[in-house]
Amino acid sequence: MESFTDKRVAYLGPAGTFSEQAVRRFFGREAEALPQVNFDEVLNCVERSEVDYGLIAIENNTNGTVTHALDLLLERPLSIVGEVSVPVVHNLMNLSGTLRSVRRVYAHAQALGQCRGWLRSHLPEAQTIAVSSNAEGARLASEDPEAAGIAALEAAAIYGLKTVAQGIQDGFGNRTRFLVMSREPEKILDSVRQRKTSIVFSVANEPGSLYRILFPLAENSVQMVRIESRPARNGNWEYNFFIDLACAEDDPPLARALETMRAEATYLRVLGSYPVLGE
Repeated sequence: MESFTDKRVAYLGPAGTFSEQAVRRFFGREAEALPQVNFDEVLNCVERSEVDYGLIAIENNTNGTVTHALDLLLERPLSIVGEVSVPVVHNLMNLSGTLRSVRRVYAHAQALGQCRGWLRSHLPEAQTIAVSSNAEGARLASEDPEAAGIAALEAAAIYGLKTVAQGIQDGFGNRTRFLVMSREPEKILDSVRQRKTSIVFSVANEPGSLYRILFPLAENSVQMVRIESRPARNGNWEYNFFIDLACAEDDPPLARALETMRAEATYLRVLGSYPVLGE
């Protein structure tokens, strides 16, 4: 596999997050992983050339899309150069190692959503508090005897906590997808055969416009694996559409489809064409 020695990668910290696991899954141990306080700062580091890459979560297969990350793809002049998914196993941890003392549960909003059923059954009276990351929740729990955090097992070791319950997520096969962002499009991990292309577009707010822009994909047998819409924030109830396609941008069928789609769109941008590192 390609070496990332001397590369610097920003991710949502602090240490012990699933984001850090994703960094190691994609880049290995050679890259320098630099924790940041939120997704905005992760991408700020990339834009300021303080790091080579930034990694942000985009979707969980239990709790859906991370909408703020999706908005950032449109707002920032960066390119997607890779995707990696990691299994997500949520664990409840605190200072005492028991449920009896828990009055508050800290975790990222996505993790709280993914564990909603378990928390309702086992801690119905506890207050759930969303924080910037699961590792931050574990850190806060280490300072509060009446609190618990939901995080990876690594966080318990880092923050001196005891694991109360393992695997408390509601869904089986829970995984999160992360995107690797760079200042410019570039080809990395050429040995990985599976590739995707992500685009964002908008169309005129008129009957049939979405059908017309999507038809070239079907006409050219291009597989669309995901579509999301987000408000255009222009006050006119218009939307931007984000699409993931199961092929590279330079594949002839997609190249033909994109040429036709650009003529139909009021706005279209290729966010990236990149390798997908799965299980």
